[in-house]
Amino acid sequence: MILYWLTGVILLIDITLLLVNDFFPGTLAALGIPLWTLFAALALVAFTNLLAYNKELEKRFRIFSTGFLAGYPLFLLILLPALGGKSASGISLASPFLWAILLFFVWSNWRQHVKESKEFDEQT
Repeated sequence: MILYWLTGVILLIDITLLLVNDFFPGTLAALGIPLWTLFAALALVAFTNLLAYNKELEKRFRIFSTGFLAGYPLFLLILLPALGGKSASGISLASPFLWAILLFFVWSNWRQHVKESKEFDEQT
C-alpha cells in the first residue's frame, strides 16, 4: 500500500514540475533538475505500477484517484496562469485536446467502476 501512495506522490510532483517548467521556462534549470529525470521518473512510476498492480487496492481507490488525477492538473492550469505564467507548449484550459483526453480518462475510469460494481453486486 505504501508503494501505491509513494508512486502517486511521485507522479503528482512530476506533473507539477513539468507544468511549472512549461509555464515558467527555466525553472527546472534554476533548481538544477535535468528535464530527462522527470521523464525517467514517469517511466519508473509506470513500470512500478505494472509490476506492483493490486486489483483490490485499485478498486478501493479508483474514484478518489480518478478525481484527484483529473482535478489536480486542472487546478495547476488555473493557478499557474494566475501567477503570471504562459504555457510554452500551448497547454491551457482552452485546449480541446486537453478536454478530450480528460473526458476520455474520466469516462473510462467511470465505466470500469460501474463494471466492477455490477460484478460485486452479482457476487453478493
